[in-house]
Amino acid sequence: MKLISKIVVAIICVLVGCDSKQENDKKYIYYLHGRIIEMQGKNAISEEFGPYELDNILEVLKDSNSIVIAEIRTENVDYLQYATKVSIEIDSLIKIGITPKDITIIGASKGAIIASHISSINTNPINYVFLAGNNEYQEVHNDWKFHGQVLCFYDDSDSIAGKNYDYWKNKPNFTTKFEQIKIDKKLGHGFLYKPYKEWVEPTKKWIRNQEL
Repeated sequence: MKLISKIVVAIICVLVGCDSKQENDKKYIYYLHGRIIEMQGKNAISEEFGPYELDNILEVLKDSNSIVIAEIRTENVDYLQYATKVSIEIDSLIKIGITPKDITIIGASKGAIIASHISSINTNPINYVFLAGNNEYQEVHNDWKFHGQVLCFYDDSDSIAGKNYDYWKNKPNFTTKFEQIKIDKKLGHGFLYKPYKEWVEPTKKWIRNQEL
């Protein structure tokens, strides 16, 4: 899936002077998928968790007032390099008149690690949703200081990245809001493979109002 062209269209509209108000009124949602899609492609299937329902997730996140951006990353993308790329795109959206609160980064698994890097390096007060992106390794090896409004999801049955976000919430940050929700479905890392209402509904509220 290529990076959505509407961003380019909006930038061109500003440069040539056409009316981009309609685009500026929309919600811009980046969805950063898990590493398994880097390795297997769009129709990835985990032996443990089943199919990664990317299309269904994107369909549920989308509505008539949103633009969903979901690029399929290639294998073994560098976390920080990709975060820098998206951070530059965020800056470009804001420069053409998109309000920061109308931009949301949703990251799942490796995508959540990338989103955490973005929140640390980009100072704009946009919205973030982290799905299953914390463990002891991240706490030891990263020094993130988040910006914006952050919402985190975790399932403590997740042996890969099921740790809560207390460490990051209690650490000095530049956030205006920082919330976390425990997913109690006992699906381990698999809760992010499908658009379960337990994370989708709070995420959509966060996108709209930065409230749960």
